Amino acid sequence: MSALNIVLLAGKKEESPPDDREYPEYLSECNGKPLIHSLIDDCAMLDPGRIICFFSNCDVTKLHLRNMVQQMHPAASILPVHGSTKGAACTALLASEQIDNDDELLILSTSDFLDVALADVVRAFRDGGADAGVVIFKSLHPRYSFVRLDNDNRVIEAAEKNPISAHAIAGMYWFKSGSMFISAAKEMIRKDARVNNNFYISSTLNELVLQHQKIASYRIEPTQYRPLKTQSQLQAFEAGTSR
Repeated sequence: MSALNIVLLAGKKEESPPDDREYPEYLSECNGKPLIHSLIDDCAMLDPGRIICFFSNCDVTKLHLRNMVQQMHPAASILPVHGSTKGAACTALLASEQIDNDDELLILSTSDFLDVALADVVRAFRDGGADAGVVIFKSLHPRYSFVRLDNDNRVIEAAEKNPISAHAIAGMYWFKSGSMFISAAKEMIRKDARVNNNFYISSTLNELVLQHQKIASYRIEPTQYRPLKTQSQLQAFEAGTSR
């Protein structure tokens, strides 16, 4: 079995120093433990070769994030993002040197928390012989990305911020190889497949569909998906309550 690389993407932020009273959402604490620490602990169960964390360079410097992350897991490291990129797909491409290979790739958002064992999800994708896979839940809110499924629950179309179905993506993408994602992302950019002037991870799935790749879906209950995109959602997470 090939090794596994994991990419953790922080939400897009302006390049400005954080206020002493305000920290990024991935430092929100539940039971005294920052969200990023919980995410890395969940990732550790997959025995990854690398856990690559993308944070703004400003946060990395101001908050000493390198020291923090390196103590969470020996495979964890930081790639600082200078300024802003044209979306999550472009940010992930910054790790091309480390992920453009035959190793499996898992991409997660730090503004989403899944109450599910990541190992179970990845095992399901592997056992099903999938080339790629996404975790989905039921929602029609246009803040999410969505997929359309065939009768075998395989992805046949993806759309960002456009509810083409009630199958919303829970911020988790798995690829059988990092090179597969890199190739799809570059092709998406070549076609200028932007949404709101940004390039999203979800759009790479459409490139894989065109290549007749098998894209699996893993369904969770809406209560197992906890978005951390608004202040009320962050407060609920810190209080240890559901949405």
